[in-house]
Amino acid sequence: AWEYPLMRRLGFLLTGLAILVGINVTVWRFEHAMSSGETVLLELAPVDPRSLMQGDYMRLSYALAHQLGSPHQEGAATQTLVIRLDEQQVAQRVEGGTPDALAPDQRLLQARWQQGQWWIGPDAFFFEEGTAAQYEQARYGEFRLQADGATLLVGLRDEALKPIGHTRPAW
Repeated sequence: AWEYPLMRRLGFLLTGLAILVGINVTVWRFEHAMSSGETVLLELAPVDPRSLMQGDYMRLSYALAHQLGSPHQEGAATQTLVIRLDEQQVAQRVEGGTPDALAPDQRLLQARWQQGQWWIGPDAFFFEEGTAAQYEQARYGEFRLQADGATLLVGLRDEALKPIGHTRPAW
């Protein structure tokens, strides 16, 4: 009879350890992406001004996503784009680029088709309460780009490519 409470405690302990390991692995993956990823700037596309600032976040849309047509085949959930970075790390799409044969100045960028549009990065940027005014000048999203084309948004930049607000280098 005393074995049941012991087994139950052991089950809770193992479940807790599994959750902690999962959280730590996720944090490590984000840390690795931020430290090893290449800085890439994606131009922001205009957003409906009535929904631009809503509370403590800003709606985002990307000019590159607007250049893509609808998928050629229904159900095409992702597309790997070929981009070229200029001297300031601003990404431009390479028309007809081949993901399998990249030139030295070309990179991969993942896009996904969801809810009737292409998504390249997150559709919102969250910021501290009371700091919305400084983000009205945002013209670029600053990302860390991985070799496979995955991105991680780390901040916003203005028209002169200067970081806006606080860009956190690590978790």
